[in-house]
Amino acid sequence: MTYVDPPSPRQWTDRIRWFDDRLRRAADDRPLQVGSQTEAVLTELRRVFAAGAWVTAVVLAQAAIDSEVSERVEQAVGDGLYLNAVRFGRDYVWLRDRRNAYLHNDGPVPAVTARDLALEQPRLEKEARRAVELMADALAGKA
Repeated sequence: MTYVDPPSPRQWTDRIRWFDDRLRRAADDRPLQVGSQTEAVLTELRRVFAAGAWVTAVVLAQAAIDSEVSERVEQAVGDGLYLNAVRFGRDYVWLRDRRNAYLHNDGPVPAVTARDLALEQPRLEKEARRAVELMADALAGKA
């Protein structure tokens, strides 16, 4: 498979299963309660994750967190410890920095290249899975 080839039906199914399972586990086998915009971002994230669009998955995982945090702050839901963990926790800073690097390219070298997409799939997938895990915990209030 090259970086432009679609995943096999089995890969797609396995990725969807992993994604859904991760969100379900974070929510203690209950439906994850999120706002409507966050739900839309999650729906799109699920699709790009299954497709193997790893960079996009990292970007959308952070977007889902940002969306949900914004809604919670607006509705005065949640506590300060949760907000601090999602904003300043080491893992969440990593995720935000990865997202920013992909979107803003403000370093001396690009954060990702077409060559990386072709040759670094395992590393990019690992990052995307880590991003989804962090996002699932954040949305479930377990950050």
